[in-house]
Amino acid sequence: MNARDIMTAYKVWACSDTSDARQVGRLMAEHDVGAIPVLDPEGRLEGIITDRDLCCKVIATGRDLDVRVRKIMSKPVHAVRPDDSLERIESIMREHKIRRVPVVDSDNRLQGFISMADLACHCSSPEEEHELVGVLETVSRPGRMLA
Repeated sequence: MNARDIMTAYKVWACSDTSDARQVGRLMAEHDVGAIPVLDPEGRLEGIITDRDLCCKVIATGRDLDVRVRKIMSKPVHAVRPDDSLERIESIMREHKIRRVPVVDSDNRLQGFISMADLACHCSSPEEEHELVGVLETVSRPGRMLA
C-alpha cells in the first residue's frame, strides 16, 4: 500500500499566504478540517496552517485575527510522494509528531492529504492496527515544539 492508495484526494481546501487567520479559521469550521495547506500562486505547497497554529500562535498570544498566514504557518512542510510506502508515511508522522501529511508530486503540487483517520480506515490486519496505535502514541506525546 502506498500514499496514493490511502490519501484523500478530494475535499482538500487551500489558501494563499496572504489569507488571514480569520479566513483560515472559517475554512476549517466550514469544512470540518484541522489543517489547510498554503499554496503559492502556481499551486505549489509552501506551508500548512493547522488548528494548533491558530490556537498557539494567534489566540494564545493575543495576536489579531487579521494576521497573515505567512506569519503563522508551519514550515517546512513534511510531505510524501504518491508512491511512498505506508512505512514511510508512518515514519514521517512519528519523526515530526504530525497527524496529517500532505501528498505532493515531483513539482511540489498538492495531490491530497493523509490523516490518522485515513490510516485507520485502511488498516486490514492486527499488525497494521498495532503499528497505527504506535504512531498515534508517538504523535500524541507532549513536548511538540512550535515552528
